[in-house]
Amino acid sequence: MSVADDLRPGAVRTLGRRLGERWRGRELLYQLVRKELKVRYRNSTLGFLWSMLTPALMTVVFTIIFTQIVPIEVGGPFAAFFLAGYLLWQFFQNSCQGAIHSVVGNADLVKKVYLPREVLPLSHVLAQLIHLLLALLVISPYLIWARGWQVLVHLPATLLAVALLTVFTSGVAMWLAGVNVVFRDLQELFVVMFLVWFYATPVLYPLALVRAMLGSEHLLATLLQFNPMTWFVELFRTPLYGAVVEAGNGGVTSLAPAWPGVGAIAIALAFAVVTFVGGYLVFLRRARTFAKEV
Repeated sequence: MSVADDLRPGAVRTLGRRLGERWRGRELLYQLVRKELKVRYRNSTLGFLWSMLTPALMTVVFTIIFTQIVPIEVGGPFAAFFLAGYLLWQFFQNSCQGAIHSVVGNADLVKKVYLPREVLPLSHVLAQLIHLLLALLVISPYLIWARGWQVLVHLPATLLAVALLTVFTSGVAMWLAGVNVVFRDLQELFVVMFLVWFYATPVLYPLALVRAMLGSEHLLATLLQFNPMTWFVELFRTPLYGAVVEAGNGGVTSLAPAWPGVGAIAIALAFAVVTFVGGYLVFLRRARTFAKEV
């Protein structure tokens, strides 16, 4: 039996109807993103600049700690190294933090109005994506000054990393939003889960330093490579800061900003696609009973 035989008219109509609903939901998604941005900065004098306050303060604090008190070798300016990882992490965490409450927090909308439910968590992801892109625009002069014009030359690689993480984050966000409807303790566990996840991701330290100190075959070094955020951070940091590699003397050194390796891109792509599909399927399955459970 051919593939065409499996595409029965009823199945085709159902698929077409679903795709049509998702496409028509783009206007609602746009309005939700716009609302998210307007509510956040309503009556705010500094507006978007408040979004830069957290990474700025975190950069100052961690730079002081890890250059003056407990020095960590990163092969270059620690502030640039940290920003080239933390901005991506902040996008991921803030997106998931908003998305986990997106269905429960819009109970009246879910009960009374028919809409593609996935636009609720995805609106938080897209709003945070705008923050990330604006933050990159703000800090790019500093990164160019600290790491050279290669940062600008390899901008397409940076945007590729952002695009892949957006797909991955969308999958995690939909999974969290769907599961939180029936397991409300998940929102209480969120802070602890993401705190552990943050320290298990090479944002404050380079993965190469762990390998240099413990050895490439060490269990901890191996576990860090199973963390999907490790690959996204490395993919994002390489064109903005440069890859940090073992120096051969037990330390590390940093290379100039460059395109990430094909292998790293492929692994990040696999994580992104699998997580998005898995998260979307879980969300769609849970969405059938949202109106009863919220």
